[in-house]
Amino acid sequence: MKHILVILLSLAFVVSSHAANLEQYESLYPGCVDNQESTIYGGTYGAWPKNLILPEFPDGGDVQFTRFIYSNLTYPEVVESYDSLTKQPVLAKGVVAVQIVIDRCGRATRQEIIQSVNDAYDEEALRIMNGLPVFKPGEMDGVRVKVAFIVPVKFSRSRPLPKTEEIIDFDENYNFDDW
Repeated sequence: MKHILVILLSLAFVVSSHAANLEQYESLYPGCVDNQESTIYGGTYGAWPKNLILPEFPDGGDVQFTRFIYSNLTYPEVVESYDSLTKQPVLAKGVVAVQIVIDRCGRATRQEIIQSVNDAYDEEALRIMNGLPVFKPGEMDGVRVKVAFIVPVKFSRSRPLPKTEEIIDFDENYNFDDW
């Protein structure tokens, strides 16, 4: 039991230390405003050229980007149907695809639903994309460029795991099959 508590505390420290680094690129281009039209690479705008250096999410790239999305996800309970035997609600599931453009200042802009599941899930996916931290901007031939990504946000029927700060104490008798 002590080992599990040590692991949970270590995980909480790692998560909190990563949270502090989300502002890593905030001061990279102070006062930067990207209000000029220019070519956007990727997403529905076209292919990524071979010499393109993709934008980088703070403190860990794709892994931290995925962690950011799912640790900030507030799961809307959208009932798709009811179980015929138990009469219990069955939650909707699906993947909302959101296109974002990382501008030359590293900010996520032009958030757009590419694939919808339902209004509640679409709104939640957009809420998360609107709250993204500043990325390191994409580059091509030494020049900052706009880059589009299509980001999948998955909503499943199973209950999402609790955030680290929600784990208070380990209960030896807890039935993990209920998750």
